[in-house]
Amino acid sequence: MSMRSSLLALLPLSVLIGSSVIVQSTAFDDKKPTCDKYVLNTYLYLTIALSMIITFVIFLNALLPNYTNFINSSIMAFIISLLINIILLIYLRYLINTVSPLEVKKKIAIWIAFILNMAFFILPIIQITILEKYTGLILSAILLTLLLTTTLSGIAFYKPELIQTQTWKPYLAIGLVGLFFAYLIPLFVCMVKNCKNSFLNSLIYYLAIIGVILFSFLLLYRTKIVIENAEKCKTPENADYIKESTGLFVSIVNIFINILTILRGKKRK
Repeated sequence: MSMRSSLLALLPLSVLIGSSVIVQSTAFDDKKPTCDKYVLNTYLYLTIALSMIITFVIFLNALLPNYTNFINSSIMAFIISLLINIILLIYLRYLINTVSPLEVKKKIAIWIAFILNMAFFILPIIQITILEKYTGLILSAILLTLLLTTTLSGIAFYKPELIQTQTWKPYLAIGLVGLFFAYLIPLFVCMVKNCKNSFLNSLIYYLAIIGVILFSFLLLYRTKIVIENAEKCKTPENADYIKESTGLFVSIVNIFINILTILRGKKRK
């Protein structure tokens, strides 16, 4: 790893360590999760997760500089790696949602594995952006994601009545399924034609715009769930901060991926 990468990794690593120390004193009472400071603890776990994935990506990029070239060496290698990644993400997310928060060590191990797998998921777009010499777009995407996330979170906390979770839920589910299948179109085109064509680039660009909008609404929805669960939390079993923060984390990471895709698309035009 270069000196620059090492120094770059220090910031998220420092935030990771600092947030981990704080959460130990705020989220637990007698080694059990506590409902006190529910919202604060959720966002501390979210901060840890975001710091962790940035740290993982920096180190993975240094350790596996040819990772993207390998999975892109053939369409079959790409599909297999993508399927393995998606299956692992779904399975680990299922475990995060079902393992009791009282099984602290087991839950944290699953959570870290999930974040590491997410790092592998976003590593290709990071490496491709670097290879295209658009490294500055990564920082721009991070800053835009931070700005959008902060704005949406502020809206959710200031005007929670605007977010109707029960009404939004089925529409968000339909939107996510639709977006998933829409992304299969570029994959199919790559299998039968050259991946580098104007139609494909335009399709991915507009799907990314839809993705930002969809995951922004999902972030609003998840934030409202945090607010509601904070009021309902009465016992240690209810203080599932890993599960709670993971919903926010997935939305934010997907917003980042789609913003970066949009910025790359604009740069190519």
